Amino acid sequence: MDPKEALTIRLNHIILSQGFRQLSMVDLAKQAGVSRAKLYIYFKNKDEIVAAVVERRLRFLEKYPVPVQVTAANLIPTILNSLLLMGSTTTQFEHELQEVYPQQYRLFMQAYDTYHQQLLLYYQTAQAQHLVVADVPADYLLFQSQVAVRGTLRAVQTGQLTLERGEAYLKAGLTLQLRAQLVDANLTMSSATRAFSQVILNEYYDTYARRKPAAH
Repeated sequence: MDPKEALTIRLNHIILSQGFRQLSMVDLAKQAGVSRAKLYIYFKNKDEIVAAVVERRLRFLEKYPVPVQVTAANLIPTILNSLLLMGSTTTQFEHELQEVYPQQYRLFMQAYDTYHQQLLLYYQTAQAQHLVVADVPADYLLFQSQVAVRGTLRAVQTGQLTLERGEAYLKAGLTLQLRAQLVDANLTMSSATRAFSQVILNEYYDTYARRKPAAH
């Protein structure tokens, strides 16, 4: 991986969990595990770091767009990508971005709103094709998913939940989301689903812990 990209990922995790307003370049370098000199090689100031974090989010949306066609094959990946995106930002980050970098905030929110509208249409189509339960509105399914994911992460961030309990709740929530939303529950048992679940947990630990616990 490109060194600047690797550093951007570490900085992204720091800023998501702590915000950026109260962190100096010295603080960011220390928490990212690099010297201040090395940090300045890639980023002249905090403005550039925040811009890189926003750009990384925009690249994610470009890399994993909502499919135009709804199929059983792309249903689970689309849902999991949306859950990962829901957990990839925090209220603190968004508030600070809006107050300090309003232009970056507008760019960020416009991209997210576009993604959300495309995802809503995808869910509505999936309901019409009897792939997703249709007895509740599609927009509520998305709202409930976001509340569950971000609520759990917020509880970890504020110390209401331990890291380990947060992981358990995220796993349980993921299982519940898929079982509650999908008409065919067998779709939730694929190896790809389990593998992507681990991606979500890796992001969780990279953001909210200094290191991941050893695998059991």
